Formats: sequence, C-alpha cells, structure tokens
Amino acid sequence: MNKFLSFFKTPSSLILVLISFGIGVLAKLIEKKFPDVAMGLQLITFILFVYGIVKYFNSRFK
Repeated sequence: MNKFLSFFKTPSSLILVLISFGIGVLAKLIEKKFPDVAMGLQLITFILFVYGIVKYFNSRFK
C-alpha cells in the first residue's frame, strides 16, 4: 500500500496528467462493449487530472 501511495506523491504533475489522458483514451475505446468499466476509468481519469492540476498549482505558487 505504501508503494501505491508513494506513486502519487513522487511523479510530476505533467506525468499524472499524461497518465490520465491515456486512461481516458482507453476508456473511450472500450465504451461500447463495457460501459460500466469505461465509466469507472473515466472517473479515475477525472480524479488523476484534477490531482495533477492541483499539484501543479501548489508547486507553482509555493
């Protein structure tokens, strides 16, 4: 669990945003066959994107 949490603390905000875009594209590709899984992936995408943007602005204005 510590490795999982440290993954979100160490990367830059740009990497988090890029990962969220990748997951978003994957969600759009599987949306027709698996709508529930795609909705979950879109939620994860949104959370990662917002976290990356907040992390960027926190590091920018310190």
